[in-house]
Amino acid sequence: MGKSGLLESFSRSGIGMRTALRVARAVPRRTAEGVIDFATARFMASSATLGDASRLNQWMASGRTLAGEKLDSAVRDNVRMMGRFLYDFYHVLGSDEAEDRLIVFDDVTDEFLRRHIAEGPFVYAGAHFGNFDLMGRVLGRHGLNAQVLSVADPNAGYEWQNAIRQQPGMEVTPVSIEALKHAARGLAGGCSVITGLDRPLLQPDKIQPRLFGHDAPLPLLHVRLAMRARVPVVVVTAPRTDDGRYRLLASAPIDMVGETLSPETLRVNAERCLAEAERMILTDPRQWAMPHRVWPDLRLPARTSDEVTPARAGCSD
Repeated sequence: MGKSGLLESFSRSGIGMRTALRVARAVPRRTAEGVIDFATARFMASSATLGDASRLNQWMASGRTLAGEKLDSAVRDNVRMMGRFLYDFYHVLGSDEAEDRLIVFDDVTDEFLRRHIAEGPFVYAGAHFGNFDLMGRVLGRHGLNAQVLSVADPNAGYEWQNAIRQQPGMEVTPVSIEALKHAARGLAGGCSVITGLDRPLLQPDKIQPRLFGHDAPLPLLHVRLAMRARVPVVVVTAPRTDDGRYRLLASAPIDMVGETLSPETLRVNAERCLAEAERMILTDPRQWAMPHRVWPDLRLPARTSDEVTPARAGCSD
């Protein structure tokens, strides 16, 4: 098995995730940045998968304007930021006080929890921007009760992550027919649902909404659930602040339009939600922690090392 295959297998396994947890807890915060920089360089040199995904996603988020060294730099910053998110999450995991200290509790957080309790249910659609796993754990202890729909047929790594997410008030259920029926019953009875909106599907839907100006095989589950239950969608993210903490970003409730789940209404509603995700991501694209190519049909932009430098013309005597 090559290095990239080994790294991918390691990261996908429960053993790998537990090792990451032990390392993050052992490394003091004052030395973490150096470790993250070292790991970023090694990982990018060993695994094309994450680097390629970051390159494509960062390029698209830039409006396809980044190129050459500027795009290379954006990719390095993006992968480094993903490392920071993992370190922050695992370093404080299991300590309520330490987790709370990493969250900015402000008027946005207060209004979000007030609205959840007083006006729900909602379908919360999370974008992989910042550290929403950490934010979700903290908000769960402070009143956010919901069913979390996670990746279908989880491997060992995802099963371990789901166990971490499971806590009082937060029921984690991998997507299945039974889980979706449970979500529909919950919404009808006043229980909110949390799912994602920017992770590309392995088996794309026929309807592909546009993100950053191009069709992408993204989920429509949040739209279908919200339309059937006649409840709004709220897009949520948790970007990192300059002081190393995380703040909640939440859209206003997005009422679904249309009476039937036609291809047109599904696309329109999905793109209205994705427009909110775009707006949030563009506040700091390097924090878009999406390790998969969102547009698998698009050709990757060249790396600086791939570009051909013209030979210098010889000098004549």
